[in-house]
Amino acid sequence: MKNLIKIFTLLILNLGILVNNAFSQEKNLPSLREKTEFNVPVKKRDPILKTLKEVMETRKKMREIERQTIENDPELKTDFEKLIELKRQMRLKLEEKLKDNIEYQNLKKKLKEIEERIKENIKRKEVEK
Repeated sequence: MKNLIKIFTLLILNLGILVNNAFSQEKNLPSLREKTEFNVPVKKRDPILKTLKEVMETRKKMREIERQTIENDPELKTDFEKLIELKRQMRLKLEEKLKDNIEYQNLKKKLKEIEERIKENIKRKEVEK
Protein backbone atom coordinates (compact mmCIF):
# COMPACT_ATOMS: atom_id res chain seq x y z
CA MET A 1 0.00 0.00 0.00
CA LYS A 2 2.88 2.35 0.81
CA ASN A 3 4.38 1.66 -2.61
CA LEU A 4 1.06 2.44 -4.22
CA ILE A 5 0.94 5.77 -2.42
CA LYS A 6 4.53 6.51 -3.43
CA ILE A 7 3.79 5.74 -7.07
CA PHE A 8 0.75 7.96 -7.17
CA THR A 9 2.63 10.70 -5.36
CA LEU A 10 5.33 10.51 -8.04
CA LEU A 11 2.71 10.53 -10.77
CA ILE A 12 1.11 13.62 -9.28
CA LEU A 13 4.52 15.28 -8.90
CA ASN A 14 5.29 14.53 -12.54
CA LEU A 15 1.92 15.92 -13.54
CA GLY A 16 2.73 19.03 -11.52
CA ILE A 17 6.05 19.32 -13.34
CA LEU A 18 4.30 19.10 -16.69
CA VAL A 19 1.72 21.69 -15.70
CA ASN A 20 4.32 24.03 -14.29
CA ASN A 21 6.50 23.65 -17.37
CA ALA A 22 3.53 24.40 -19.59
CA PHE A 23 2.68 27.53 -17.62
CA SER A 24 6.34 28.55 -17.43
CA GLN A 25 6.56 28.34 -21.20
CA GLU A 26 3.32 30.28 -21.47
CA LYS A 27 5.01 33.20 -19.69
CA ASN A 28 7.67 33.26 -22.42
CA LEU A 29 5.01 33.56 -25.11
CA PRO A 30 3.69 36.94 -26.17
CA SER A 31 0.74 38.20 -24.19
CA LEU A 32 -2.52 36.54 -25.19
CA ARG A 33 -3.89 39.99 -25.96
CA GLU A 34 -1.00 40.92 -28.23
CA LYS A 35 -1.38 40.65 -31.96
CA THR A 36 1.04 38.68 -34.07
CA GLU A 37 2.56 39.96 -37.29
CA PHE A 38 -0.51 38.52 -39.04
CA ASN A 39 -2.80 40.52 -36.73
CA VAL A 40 -4.24 37.35 -35.21
CA PRO A 41 -4.48 37.11 -31.42
CA VAL A 42 -1.96 34.70 -29.95
CA LYS A 43 -4.78 32.97 -28.08
CA LYS A 44 -6.46 31.98 -31.34
CA ARG A 45 -3.22 31.24 -33.15
CA ASP A 46 -1.77 28.92 -30.53
CA PRO A 47 -4.36 26.76 -28.70
CA ILE A 48 -1.72 24.21 -27.72
CA LEU A 49 -1.66 25.22 -24.05
CA LYS A 50 -5.41 24.83 -23.72
CA THR A 51 -5.25 21.42 -25.38
CA LEU A 52 -2.33 20.38 -23.18
CA LYS A 53 -4.27 21.33 -20.07
CA GLU A 54 -7.27 19.32 -21.30
CA VAL A 55 -5.07 16.30 -21.96
CA MET A 56 -3.52 16.51 -18.49
CA GLU A 57 -6.91 16.81 -16.79
CA THR A 58 -8.22 13.83 -18.77
CA ARG A 59 -5.18 11.73 -17.89
CA LYS A 60 -5.53 12.69 -14.23
CA LYS A 61 -9.14 11.48 -14.18
CA MET A 62 -8.15 8.26 -15.96
CA ARG A 63 -5.34 7.60 -13.44
CA GLU A 64 -7.76 8.07 -10.56
CA ILE A 65 -10.17 5.52 -12.07
CA GLU A 66 -7.25 3.14 -12.64
CA ARG A 67 -6.06 3.62 -9.05
CA GLN A 68 -9.51 2.86 -7.66
CA THR A 69 -9.85 -0.21 -9.88
CA ILE A 70 -6.46 -1.53 -8.74
CA GLU A 71 -7.34 -0.91 -5.10
CA ASN A 72 -10.61 -2.82 -5.42
CA ASP A 73 -9.28 -5.83 -7.33
CA PRO A 74 -7.00 -8.16 -5.30
CA GLU A 75 -5.39 -9.69 -8.41
CA LEU A 76 -4.62 -6.29 -9.94
CA LYS A 77 -3.38 -5.04 -6.60
CA THR A 78 -0.97 -7.98 -6.29
CA ASP A 79 0.23 -7.51 -9.87
CA PHE A 80 0.68 -3.80 -9.27
CA GLU A 81 2.75 -4.42 -6.15
CA LYS A 82 4.93 -6.91 -8.07
CA LEU A 83 5.36 -4.36 -10.83
CA ILE A 84 6.39 -1.71 -8.32
CA GLU A 85 9.00 -4.02 -6.84
CA LEU A 86 10.38 -4.95 -10.27
CA LYS A 87 10.58 -1.28 -11.23
CA ARG A 88 12.41 -0.53 -7.99
CA GLN A 89 14.93 -3.31 -8.65
CA MET A 90 15.42 -2.19 -12.25
CA ARG A 91 15.89 1.43 -11.14
CA LEU A 92 18.60 0.38 -8.66
CA LYS A 93 20.45 -1.62 -11.33
CA LEU A 94 20.10 1.17 -13.85
CA GLU A 95 21.35 3.80 -11.39
CA GLU A 96 24.36 1.60 -10.66
CA LYS A 97 25.19 1.27 -14.36
CA LEU A 98 24.72 5.00 -14.99
CA LYS A 99 26.60 6.32 -11.97
CA ASP A 100 29.68 7.08 -14.11
CA ASN A 101 27.77 8.50 -17.07
CA ILE A 102 28.51 12.23 -16.87
CA GLU A 103 25.79 13.33 -19.26
CA TYR A 104 23.15 11.32 -17.40
CA GLN A 105 24.30 12.62 -14.01
CA ASN A 106 24.21 16.22 -15.27
CA LEU A 107 20.69 15.73 -16.63
CA LYS A 108 19.64 14.13 -13.36
CA LYS A 109 21.01 17.11 -11.45
CA LYS A 110 19.22 19.52 -13.79
CA LEU A 111 15.92 17.67 -13.32
CA LYS A 112 16.33 17.80 -9.55
CA GLU A 113 16.90 21.57 -9.72
CA ILE A 114 13.77 21.99 -11.86
CA GLU A 115 11.73 19.92 -9.41
CA GLU A 116 12.99 22.08 -6.54
CA ARG A 117 11.95 25.25 -8.38
CA ILE A 118 8.51 23.76 -8.97
CA LYS A 119 8.16 22.90 -5.28
CA GLU A 120 9.17 26.45 -4.37
CA ASN A 121 6.64 27.89 -6.84
CA ILE A 122 3.89 25.69 -5.43
CA LYS A 123 4.75 26.77 -1.88
CA ARG A 124 4.75 30.44 -2.91
CA LYS A 125 1.37 30.09 -4.60
CA GLU A 126 -0.07 28.38 -1.50
CA VAL A 127 1.20 31.21 0.70
CA GLU A 128 -0.31 33.80 -1.68
CA LYS A 129 -3.72 32.15 -1.34
